[in-house]
Amino acid sequence: MGCSVRLALVLSFLVLAPPLVAQPVSRRPQGIYAVVNIEENIKKEQVANPSITPAELQAYFVGLYQNLLGNSAVSGLALWVNWNVLNPNPPGSADAYDWTYVDDAFSQAAAWNSHNAGIAPKTIQLVPLPGFQTPQWLLAQIPSCDGLFQSPIQSPPATCGKVTVAGFVEGRGVRELPMPWNAVYKNAWRTFLTALAARYQANPAFVSISVAGPTASSEEMILPDNANTPAQSQFGGLEPNAMWLKLLAFHYPMKPAYERSDQAFIDEWEAAIDMYGEIFRGVTLVATTGAGLPNLAARGFAAPSEFSEACPRPNMDCAAETTILSYFAKPGVGGGNAKAAQEDGMEAARVSQGQFNLGVDGIKVVARNTAQLKAPSAQILGGAQFNSSFTNFTLTEGCTSRFPPPPAARPAECSIPSTCTIQMCIPVACIPQACLAPGVAQADLASFNTLKNVPKKDLISPEQAVYNVLKVFFDGTAAATSFGGTQGAAPFNYLQIYAVDFQYAEAHARASQPVVQTGGASVSLSAQDLLNLARQKLLAIGEPASLRPE
Repeated sequence: MGCSVRLALVLSFLVLAPPLVAQPVSRRPQGIYAVVNIEENIKKEQVANPSITPAELQAYFVGLYQNLLGNSAVSGLALWVNWNVLNPNPPGSADAYDWTYVDDAFSQAAAWNSHNAGIAPKTIQLVPLPGFQTPQWLLAQIPSCDGLFQSPIQSPPATCGKVTVAGFVEGRGVRELPMPWNAVYKNAWRTFLTALAARYQANPAFVSISVAGPTASSEEMILPDNANTPAQSQFGGLEPNAMWLKLLAFHYPMKPAYERSDQAFIDEWEAAIDMYGEIFRGVTLVATTGAGLPNLAARGFAAPSEFSEACPRPNMDCAAETTILSYFAKPGVGGGNAKAAQEDGMEAARVSQGQFNLGVDGIKVVARNTAQLKAPSAQILGGAQFNSSFTNFTLTEGCTSRFPPPPAARPAECSIPSTCTIQMCIPVACIPQACLAPGVAQADLASFNTLKNVPKKDLISPEQAVYNVLKVFFDGTAAATSFGGTQGAAPFNYLQIYAVDFQYAEAHARASQPVVQTGGASVSLSAQDLLNLARQKLLAIGEPASLRPE
């Protein structure tokens, strides 16, 4: 066939063929986000000023948002919002919802973006929290299952769907927790999420929503169990795992697959993922690991092969969470949204590879192993959050040795009284050498007795703390060498750091401190310098590559 004939055929095909329609790209979080826990900030302001008015509280949040969005290291806000605060009354009531503080965040982001048109827009991640944060009006509609734990047993109604829990590690106190499978709870949560989507779905600043529902106090895959909750004195010392066994037997009778198993929690997490995929469109759904589903048996579980590397110490919890992530990664799951996995407990001393399940290195495994998949809906972006403020909890967050040391590693002099429930009363003998400033020896602290009395200059600085955590975060990525780590191929999209740390960084932007880098060299840097560098490097390694800034 001659060249002219072939060309004519090609041209005729192009004329007749329908135009290619570009698929919409889901909005993705990229960069560093300032974490704002709305309820905690409300409580803090009310303690400082018991007579504070609603108008004054709103003005406080507007100022906080403006300050954070104006920081050069901040890509946007990660808003932690409690269901009971946003939905104080039943749907249908005149005052069913209170969106005030969330509306203000979007308004301030829009204002900043409007005044800075030539700069990447600031965006917002939403983290609505159910579980223990369920509104009281809904809890009143759900019968209690507590009778299962009485002696003798007092059989609850078949529709029971909440239990009383005391001392859970996140929040503590005595509170009622809805069961992940309870239909009344799940339907009400769907109604709330539908209202939230209707209000913010079309806002271009809204980039991600954290999947939750089968949860406790956060968006993480964590529930009360023997590792994070004490034996329940109100039930004669019954341990949390024994409570779950009773609950599973009651709600899943004659179903062996649900006995001494996390299958019920897997089912509900997968159902929650599907529900979010139905309600939301064009954003990123975030699944957050927690290393906290009950370990109800020592064998009979297996992690999916594609993510088994995230379980260096295999157990039922890790097998369940990676099973959920494997489902999450399936093409088509999650609807018309991008997807991300996140870990909330990142600390300098909590290096997970080969030691802990589902830590920041586990998220790197998930992001790396899905990065090359052709279907965008099968790619899982990577995200992480500092476990606590590197400014307020410098040693626990940023020291490269655990503080305080775990019981098996404590020196004889490190005896922590049972009455000591905050870090400031911990004896100085418990402070590892790695937590001290250069040139300060453990023996120099003897006269101070407890951490409260130790001068800040004798401890690692917030600048050293944030450098140490950033090294853990970037290790194994293409940006690792900027923070003394080992370069690798793992991608990462975003990092969440607490708002108070950005306030510290801005206030001390010109107050550089010596930061000891990997290899022992010391360089003078401010926290703002380090956060600016982290944002720059993070934007360069995010995925997909087509969305990276030039």
